[in-house]
Amino acid sequence: MFKFFISSDAATQQTERFTRLNAHVPDLVRSVGVDAQGLDVQAMRQMNLISAECLFTQAAFAQALSHISLWGNVAQHQTAAHVFAGNAVLCANFEAESTRILASLPQDWDFVLWGTAPGVTLQLDILPDLALFTGAVQPPYSAHGAAALSEMEVTSLAFPLMTTTSVCGYAISPSGADKLIKACLPLTSTTVPAANPLDGGTPAQTLEQLMSLHYSTIKAYACVPPLCMADATPSAL
Repeated sequence: MFKFFISSDAATQQTERFTRLNAHVPDLVRSVGVDAQGLDVQAMRQMNLISAECLFTQAAFAQALSHISLWGNVAQHQTAAHVFAGNAVLCANFEAESTRILASLPQDWDFVLWGTAPGVTLQLDILPDLALFTGAVQPPYSAHGAAALSEMEVTSLAFPLMTTTSVCGYAISPSGADKLIKACLPLTSTTVPAANPLDGGTPAQTLEQLMSLHYSTIKAYACVPPLCMADATPSAL
C-alpha cells in the first residue's frame, strides 16, 4: 500500500519534522497539498465540487481537496492507501501493526482510522447493536508530546467507527474512496450533530466533519489505542 502524507509547499518546516519523526516508516510519499491562496473557489463551484451553501474557509477548502484528490487516485487505480496529515506522528511499529490490523478485518473494509488529534471525541460500536463507546484520547502528558509515539510500540484493536470530527491518519480502500467521494461531494455545510445530542449541531466547516456523517453507513473502523497522533506543532494540512 502507498503511504501518502499531505504537506503544502509553504510548510517546509512541518515536512522536515514529519520526515524526521517518521523516519522509521519506509516508503512515505509526500503529496503536495492544494494551495489555499491560489484556489479558485468559483471554478470549484462550477465543477460541482463545492456547493453554494458551503461555509468552509479557503484553508478548509484546500485541505478537503487535498484529501479528495488522493481518494480519486485510490478509486481510479483500485489500490488501497494510507493517508496522513502533515503533522501526524506514527508509532514505532506502525508498519507491522497496521498490516496486522488490516489483515484482521473483513476483506471489504472501506476505511480505517489510525488516529486523531488528541482530545477529540470518537464514538465506537464496541458491542454491535448493544453498546456504543464515546471517549477521547487525551493530550500527551509526556514532555516530548505526541513525538514520543514515534519511539513506542503499540498493540491495538479495531472497532467499528461511528463518528469523529478529527482525522490525522487513515487507510482507505478503493470502495471506501468511491463511497466517501459520492457522500462528501459537493462540499456543503450540512448540520453535524454534537457529541452530546442535547447540544444540537453545527454547520460543517471541514471535510472531517462531513466524513463523520458517513462512517456509520460504510465499513469504517478505528484503532484503540491509536497508531498515530497529531503533533502539537501547527498543521498546514
